[in-house]
Amino acid sequence: MDRRLPATRPPVARIIHYVNTATPAELAYPMHPAELAAQQRREQVAYLRWKQRQEVIATRDRKVRRFWLGFGAIVAVALLTGLAVAAWLIWQALAAISLGVLAVPVVLLLAAVLGVGGHRCVTVVQHWH
Repeated sequence: MDRRLPATRPPVARIIHYVNTATPAELAYPMHPAELAAQQRREQVAYLRWKQRQEVIATRDRKVRRFWLGFGAIVAVALLTGLAVAAWLIWQALAAISLGVLAVPVVLLLAAVLGVGGHRCVTVVQHWH
């Protein structure tokens, strides 16, 4: 037998409006329709100026983004070309030397990988006066 409680509804949100005492006097009282129309015109002009500014900024951002994307692509191609040339030169240098010379680094690398001598961390605490 299940002991679930019946479904309850969440409490309803209450809206409490606090009057802002710092409200300017012209906003606290209703405006005359002519004043309201003048204010709306001023806000419309300000909005249109803002929108034009945003379009100019967006155009400049597109140009800058296009430039940096192209610059980054050129740098990436140059870097990859440099890495390919360096790898080719290393390959040619290794192919030119004898196999006996390559055995020394391989032995050293194997000794380091196998952990000759072990890997222990020693913490030294020095007391200064």
